[in-house]
Amino acid sequence: MRGPLDPRTWLADPWLWVALVLGLALRAIPLAIWPQFECLRDECIYRGMAMSILDGQGLTTSNKGWLPSPGYPYLMAWSRQLTGSMFTLKVVQVALGAASNALMYGLTLELSDRRAARIAAFLFALNPTLAWFTNTWWIETVYIFTLLLAAMLMMAARRSDQPLQALLSGVTLGVAVLFRGVATYLPPFWMLAAIYPIEGNPFSLDDWWISAKRRWRSVVAFGVGAVLTVAPYSLTASQVQGGFMVTDATAGHVLFLGNNEFPPLTFDYGIGMLTQPVFERYLASGRQACDRTAPPVLSSSCEVKEAMLWIRQNPGTFLGRVPVRVAQMLNPHSFLTRHLRWGYWPGFPWWAKELVVLQIVVFSAALIQLGTLGAWARAKGPYGLMAVGTTAYTMFTIAVMYGMTRFRLPLEALWTVYLAMFLANPRQCLAALRADSWRLVGALVTLPPMFVLMCWYLPTGWPWFWK
Repeated sequence: MRGPLDPRTWLADPWLWVALVLGLALRAIPLAIWPQFECLRDECIYRGMAMSILDGQGLTTSNKGWLPSPGYPYLMAWSRQLTGSMFTLKVVQVALGAASNALMYGLTLELSDRRAARIAAFLFALNPTLAWFTNTWWIETVYIFTLLLAAMLMMAARRSDQPLQALLSGVTLGVAVLFRGVATYLPPFWMLAAIYPIEGNPFSLDDWWISAKRRWRSVVAFGVGAVLTVAPYSLTASQVQGGFMVTDATAGHVLFLGNNEFPPLTFDYGIGMLTQPVFERYLASGRQACDRTAPPVLSSSCEVKEAMLWIRQNPGTFLGRVPVRVAQMLNPHSFLTRHLRWGYWPGFPWWAKELVVLQIVVFSAALIQLGTLGAWARAKGPYGLMAVGTTAYTMFTIAVMYGMTRFRLPLEALWTVYLAMFLANPRQCLAALRADSWRLVGALVTLPPMFVLMCWYLPTGWPWFWK
């Protein structure tokens, strides 16, 4: 019997196919019309590192002196090696976007019903920012796919009690770690999801223990899969990069940007350090960076120590910047807004640009506000633990380090499930909030400040109007 997590169940729904076609069109047509072979900022860093790999130097530090996770530079290098062009990777990402859309449908179907699953598929397909990022050399499209696949495989392992599926979930999340170092601390949420006591009381330690005794093999299998995926690179890189590292050595440099004498930096339109002279002027006004020619692990460790010292010496300033960094991440605009305002789509009509910018804001606001409301009402079970845990952990890192809308995109994918569940049955969500007072209190405490922080940078998308 086919279940909600069986892809054959998804593909039997014609509405999913409509969503997939729309999603592919929104991703493929702009890529065909405006292929944009040039790079921008971190895209150039990844491309330069990929060229070093092709030249036989292996993974080298960026021109900024930090060492990112190896996945994306190697993927770009393999794309060039196999097809003669790194542009091919963008075509692959369009396909990954469609695969992620199908996973979104399947996860929502498992958690709710077909109506919500269809809404989730259309929300994911029509999200302008998620669609546009498939056309770039940024990590987000691959990272989102790995997160959704790892979550789906863990949900399948829960349904079937098959350690093999948990092993594959571990491998997939290990791949996510190889692409983005921030995922290093996500495995505990997946392990807890493996033993979540659905049949019992999630607030009872006894029920957790009973479930753990039944499902411990899935936890072990997941851990083995994740470790075997990450360990070969980690052990090799640790020997040559100045000390132990998992997959990257960037934390110190991120802390340097967010905890310094200058205001917290970001790179979004209207509020970011969008030109090199402005960026360098800000850097010159802060404390001197650690030696970027040192091995990357040592350089990053030095920056961590300097940032921690600065925080201890300036606790009030540090705490005062937390809302700023969170607002930078909740900014309803995105890198796509910057792309449109800078004229990277020549010939695109003015009125169409305004509609896209408005669409960006609507999708962002709906996911931030209504998606969070849906999460407070309906988040539970293994997926709730993975999605909410990932979101809370990411928000914490933003609050401590520095904020940017690009960091929100994986959370938008995870939150689409809850937005779809809210839109499919808002009355049921509101009833669930009223039924559990702690959920209602959580929504009332978090949503108003999130709304204020989201609106903080709202005017930046239309500078001529607000000026």
